[in-house]
Amino acid sequence: MKWFLYAFSIFIIAIGCCTVLYTRESRNVLRDIFNKIDRKILSVVEVTMGVLLLFSAAASHHSWFIRLIGFMAIIEGGIIFFIPRNLYDELMDWYLSSVSDKTYRMFGIISLILGVAILSWIL
Repeated sequence: MKWFLYAFSIFIIAIGCCTVLYTRESRNVLRDIFNKIDRKILSVVEVTMGVLLLFSAAASHHSWFIRLIGFMAIIEGGIIFFIPRNLYDELMDWYLSSVSDKTYRMFGIISLILGVAILSWIL
């Protein structure tokens, strides 16, 4: 399952770079994606990513951290699936509209650091 960790970490690095460098544009792209995708499908994608992270954790030096991210993704997918529609809409509105550019860039820096760390921990 090394291939999944490689793909996941490179994807996270790319998302972090785009978020830091092109904040407004990446926010608009995310807004378009989240408005077009049903939240049930988004939750299934989150749970699938979490399960794949759990299975691929053995291919990492720090498997406990990869498992933690996997469990967090599964929990997030469950929350997205079970919360009421209006609460989901408020959460997406906060993340896509109300968050300042500095906070959004901070999320990008965190994802960039996380992606590089996962990439460096692969056996």
